[in-house]
Amino acid sequence: GEIMSVMFAEALARVESKVYKYVAENRVRLESFFVIYDRLRHRHISRPQFFRGLNVAMNNTLLLSPDDEQALVDKYGRNDGMVNYRAFSDACTAIQRDLEKTPWQDVRNAHESTNMRRNKLSPGEEKYFYATLLPKLQHIAREQGLVVKNAYQDFDHNKNGCVTKMQFLRGLPDKFQIACVRSDLEMLVDRYSLPDAYGTGVDVSYHTMHIDVSEEDSALTLPDGRQDDVVEDAPAGRIPVLSQLERRVRQVCRDKQFNMVPFFQDYDKLRTGFISCKVFTRVLCTLGLEYLAGDLDVLAALYQSDEHKDKSVDYRLFCREMQTPSSSTRSVLQDLFDRVRREFSTRGAIGLVGLLQAFTTADHQRQGRLPLATFEESLRACGISLTSMENDAIFGHFANTGNIDYMAFVREVRGSLHRLRKQRLMQVYKSVVTPVSTINMDLLLRNFNFQYHPRCLDGSLSERQCMADVEEGISINRAGASTVEDLMDYWAFIGYKLSEEQFEYCLLNTFPQIS
Repeated sequence: GEIMSVMFAEALARVESKVYKYVAENRVRLESFFVIYDRLRHRHISRPQFFRGLNVAMNNTLLLSPDDEQALVDKYGRNDGMVNYRAFSDACTAIQRDLEKTPWQDVRNAHESTNMRRNKLSPGEEKYFYATLLPKLQHIAREQGLVVKNAYQDFDHNKNGCVTKMQFLRGLPDKFQIACVRSDLEMLVDRYSLPDAYGTGVDVSYHTMHIDVSEEDSALTLPDGRQDDVVEDAPAGRIPVLSQLERRVRQVCRDKQFNMVPFFQDYDKLRTGFISCKVFTRVLCTLGLEYLAGDLDVLAALYQSDEHKDKSVDYRLFCREMQTPSSSTRSVLQDLFDRVRREFSTRGAIGLVGLLQAFTTADHQRQGRLPLATFEESLRACGISLTSMENDAIFGHFANTGNIDYMAFVREVRGSLHRLRKQRLMQVYKSVVTPVSTINMDLLLRNFNFQYHPRCLDGSLSERQCMADVEEGISINRAGASTVEDLMDYWAFIGYKLSEEQFEYCLLNTFPQIS
């Protein structure tokens, strides 16, 4: 009974949070959708009427499970089956009634809008936006004294920092429209657009553009009663190092131009994005990959979700990896990092340390970022040349406010392990992992059998050199304790050419279990 009550409490909190966020950001008068069923105004309606009104108020965006519905009824319902919609509305809209009777009560803060958006553009457009378009608009705003948000106050009746696309173009200051060509205006819309409240069109976050353009000059920052949200760019996702099996399957998918998602969705009626391993292999056999036989089970294991108890396969992630075109940023970077790893394989960790040192030397302000031109010069100094396509891909993935995050670049050069290798590595090295997920380097180096190091086995490094390689390769001469992620990335770097059997052999022999 206690476990069930905890589950209902979690379900209730989750539903109320979703409704509160939707109602606050879209300025929905929630109670009005229930009052139409309450002609006598006694604040209670039947259960079907309650969920029908809630569904209409949320514009069909809230999917409730039977447990969610029961949790709501248990809290707001009566024994006769009627539901107190007013109490639910007050809880989800944070309304505080009768404050005049309790003047000492704290008044809740108003909901702060999260309608801030900076969409990623293509690599070429990103470079043009930061190098040309944004500085041009900032210069005009500074010279003319333009405050961007003031131009849209008449359009933004909800005061949520967003307007429609047509309102955005109509409200754009005349000086901006004169200075921008049609493609510039389309780029601004693409940069700051987000889905509207109904999911049928797009709105544009003019307030985000105001922060980018006008707030560069403190003289143009005027108080308007709204807090200016600070939007940090989301960190770029890791570029996976594909196994030999994944590369074979991806090449087949590219050659045959598969669109695999509809085949998987036939078995995923609720569109969860997950299916069982058995169904996953069956679909791949339907697509003509039955000749891979037992490798299909390995492929399913690579894309299983650790968040599901039944280890369902994330087929959307699989399709995204397998159907990525060869000209995409992801594929270009994967090929680039493979080439860099091959060039650095004979140098070992010393090559990575030298690469990071070159970047750090050029970074005089120690910000962890470099302009693109300086970044290219540092790479050339380390013997790495880039094509124009690789140049654009690096800028599109690692650029933040126009500069390259070189620490993230070096980390991607080391690579990342897939989930099966991560699990195996954690089993072998669990004795050197501390409770705070750092590595006990003294214990690791003391018990490491360097003669089974992959670089020692292929003859590129001696045992003594492998010892220095392990120590430098895990930490890359950075301050602070090395983490489990550092150990995984190092093994990804030294084991990217190994088959699964070879990787297992080196892993088990380099670090025998400590009794």
